[in-house]
Amino acid sequence: MKPELSRKAVLIGRNGSSGFTLLELLVTVVLIGVLAAIAIPSYSAYVARGQRAAAKAALMQTAQFLERNYTAYGSYSTGASGVAVTVPTYAPTDGGQITYALAATVLTPTAFTLTATPCATAGSCPAGSNSTFSDAACGQLTLDNTGSKTAAAGTVDACWGH
Repeated sequence: MKPELSRKAVLIGRNGSSGFTLLELLVTVVLIGVLAAIAIPSYSAYVARGQRAAAKAALMQTAQFLERNYTAYGSYSTGASGVAVTVPTYAPTDGGQITYALAATVLTPTAFTLTATPCATAGSCPAGSNSTFSDAACGQLTLDNTGSKTAAAGTVDACWGH
């Protein structure tokens, strides 16, 4: 009968105990930590690139509007009947959560400079916006009537996608 008992013990495994050992749990926790350390920064960079793309789109759309206005009325700053031109004040403009404050820092009859400032830096985004968003890779983006694009941090190629 002794041989049968040893076979039963082998079939049951670990002498009838069930569950995980402390070593197995520690290995699992370490693996999850390593995966999180890789995934979270990648996801954060992906989100920042998406928000930056929305700001660039808003700047480009506003610049196109101002160019059409200049073609039609001969001025960037005034439209029909001398009415002052207004530009969007936040990005994205499609109803998503606001992450950038937009401004026409220069708006004269013959020139304009548009800026997009991350809400954490601008300090003037409305309630409900992502007031903690700061784009450390590029910072404030600018676009002017000559098509010149700049970024406060990083390179123009990296921030504007040339």
